[in-house]
Amino acid sequence: MVQTDLTQLNRECNSWRDTLRTYRTDLSSFKTQLQDIVNKPIPRSELAQVEHIDNQIDIQLRNINQLKHEIKDHERNAAWELGRPSGVVSEATLTQHEALQDRYEVLEHTLSELKNEFTSFAQKLG
Repeated sequence: MVQTDLTQLNRECNSWRDTLRTYRTDLSSFKTQLQDIVNKPIPRSELAQVEHIDNQIDIQLRNINQLKHEIKDHERNAAWELGRPSGVVSEATLTQHEALQDRYEVLEHTLSELKNEFTSFAQKLG
């Protein structure tokens, strides 16, 4: 792998982390809004949905944190490999990058679905 490829890898990783930070902020806001919703009288039939959304927010916040750490470790590993005498990033690291990208895309899809679910729920009870 040449230097410009490592730069591209770093750009992608930074972009992923930035987006994940935005999602984390959004989910924290949803958590606060959900608390505001349950502080008002709501139909008993909606309590299961409140619990479901609350649990999903917690799960996805953990998933975001875990993926952010894995992306950061991946970047460090790629930089370390580039600094070795061979000066190249291994195929294993490139494969790991692709796997992280796949996980990022799946998580992004899941977070988008959760955002839609929360927005619909909040509007219904708002």
